[in-house]
Amino acid sequence: MGRLSLMLVFLVLTLSFSVQGQENNVHQIRGGGSVVMEMSTAVWCDICAEHEEWIPDMVDSNGDRIIRVNLHSAINDPLGNEASNYRKGWLGQSDADSTPSYSFDGLRESTPSSSSGELQRSLLDAEADRIQHEVLEVSISFESSIVSVEAVVNEPLQINSTSMTLMLLENEASISPEDATNGKLSSNYVLKNIISVNENELIVYPQDWGAATIDSNTSIFSNFTFSWPNGLDYNSTTIVVIHEKSVTTPENGARTTFSALSWTLDQSVENESSSLWVPLILTGIIIAIIRFYSNEQ
Repeated sequence: MGRLSLMLVFLVLTLSFSVQGQENNVHQIRGGGSVVMEMSTAVWCDICAEHEEWIPDMVDSNGDRIIRVNLHSAINDPLGNEASNYRKGWLGQSDADSTPSYSFDGLRESTPSSSSGELQRSLLDAEADRIQHEVLEVSISFESSIVSVEAVVNEPLQINSTSMTLMLLENEASISPEDATNGKLSSNYVLKNIISVNENELIVYPQDWGAATIDSNTSIFSNFTFSWPNGLDYNSTTIVVIHEKSVTTPENGARTTFSALSWTLDQSVENESSSLWVPLILTGIIIAIIRFYSNEQ
């Protein structure tokens, strides 16, 4: 009977960990209603540092309603990069413009927010402009250092002249005291890498970092593949997927975003830790049953 007990415990553990490993290798997310807030900022911007005193609380209080993206300047800023340069140009901004500035769903504020209440009002305006909502379904799979992200929009509001865009954000990027002339030693949700694909063009920054395809008929299907970037901590990274218009410099007050969602990768680690209780509980139940029947005999 003892040998049988050991065999049953071994089988339960093997099956549980096997299933758990498969589940943790593929993550599925469904959403699309989030508003993308892109902030042009810089490590030398004193007003930006003042805004950082209240922006994190405002963003956290809104949960999945808002996706924050920091776009750093290319001028004397160690966090500036090719991805931010491209995205700022896409938004119709340049490093000659004042900082901070905010864009909600691709449309830049005409009067930059100077308080949490004003920023909240801009979020509400962007949500109100979403007359309809798309449902965006994303599946993220990991195999060694290769990442595959599949994004599907089954009932798109628009197909022609639209792009699917993927961003990698560093949740908290460190800044050395020598560079942080405004006193802030970190920056949240910093854009590091970007891929944007439509029927005519593929944009990748840094160059050759990844690839993407898109197929559209009555629905939109896109696939992004890339190698995990060196120096970017998996546990402190957010993946953002956006379906948006394939235009630069939004005009006539028109926003560009149809749907957007984000996934913070450290959520996967939390899920893995909590789910380890499952095989332990199953093992305990099996042992209790075996002991009960052993005593009966």
